[in-house]
Amino acid sequence: MPPARHLVVVAGAEAAVTDALATALRDDGTVRTAYSADALRESLDAEVDVVLVDIDLVDGPVDALLADVRAREFDCQVGVSTPDPERTAAETDAADAVVERDRTAVRETVRWLARRARYRARLEEFYDLSERRAELTDADDDARDRLDRQLDRLRRDLAELFDDLDEGSAFDAALAPDERELGPRGDGDVATDHSNDRTDGA
Repeated sequence: MPPARHLVVVAGAEAAVTDALATALRDDGTVRTAYSADALRESLDAEVDVVLVDIDLVDGPVDALLADVRAREFDCQVGVSTPDPERTAAETDAADAVVERDRTAVRETVRWLARRARYRARLEEFYDLSERRAELTDADDDARDRLDRQLDRLRRDLAELFDDLDEGSAFDAALAPDERELGPRGDGDVATDHSNDRTDGA
């Protein structure tokens, strides 16, 4: 399976910092930038895989904005960048990841979030095709063969994506946002660990 390019929205109050992070991410995918909460909301659509919100985008707790992003039901992965990851992780309950405001750390974390997003999208496609196949009659041989080939391709894609995620991350990514165990010390908490060895659900 060839590497997939993803679509990321990077949102921050400081244009220079936001643009620097966006530039660091453009080798891997398409990046939209937003310099206000309203601009972030306007940037969201069903094509977005990852949203990265800087902690300073809003005054006060960022969870209300993250909840608003979730409420739009675009099913993207949500990360928070911050100069103080440990403090932010302890105060934020609605993020899939908390990451230091550093280009290398952000790039790694966005790649991880994008893998989670792609895994979930492939699962949704697999479930949809499986339901369609179950509804076919015995007379639908051509359609069944076509769906079987598509399902085999998706199984291979899912196996490769699973190998790129630890078991806890794959399980968590398979859940809808309102079912995930979002919390300050979840899979996405890369405040002190920039490796892929993450354990609990984000």
